[in-house]
Amino acid sequence: MKALALDTVFEQCSVALLDNQTVIGEITIAGNRGQTETILPMIDELLKTHNISLKEINLLAFNRGPGAFSGIRINTAVVQALSFAHDLPCVGISSLRALAGTFVQNHDIEHATIASCIDARQNEVYACFYQVEKDVLTQIGDETLLAYDSEIKADFIIGNGGQFIKTNGELMTLNPTASDIGKMAYLDYLNHGGVNAENALPVYLRHNAWKTLAEQGKK
Repeated sequence: MKALALDTVFEQCSVALLDNQTVIGEITIAGNRGQTETILPMIDELLKTHNISLKEINLLAFNRGPGAFSGIRINTAVVQALSFAHDLPCVGISSLRALAGTFVQNHDIEHATIASCIDARQNEVYACFYQVEKDVLTQIGDETLLAYDSEIKADFIIGNGGQFIKTNGELMTLNPTASDIGKMAYLDYLNHGGVNAENALPVYLRHNAWKTLAEQGKK
């Protein structure tokens, strides 16, 4: 099964091709500027480099958020368009789960509690808790918004929001890319299947994500 995975949420533009869980190729450009203009040429370049057409793709994987509103919107719009045009199933992966899952894949952890935290601006962080038992990641509770200076109890705090909360846990920073999203999406597809373009939906958590900078109190 060949999958095309996308991420524009983690302040980057990242695209990857996978065959099952094996990465065929990946292109990642750091930064969140010009994602709208660069993501489609990046997909085209990646496909041409590996002599693969969209007709050979079986699955679209994407970072469905939460995170930067513009990044989620770009990510989702491209996936919905490709899904509709080529009748491809989609699997959205939570940015918070991507942080925790990538951390677990890269570290030998038998037992731990992990909190994924992403800076949500406006004095809040997006957060979700996970339990790890012998490399198996289980979500605890719902994804949520927490105020800066909230007290969090976990063994590891993953993501750029960790600096804004109070914790005795170990702060870790990492940046999952499209290949990480694709690996998780492949397993999800095997277990639960995918959705069509209409149901490939973003997750913002914050209801006022569409407010202007002025409305958010920024200059």
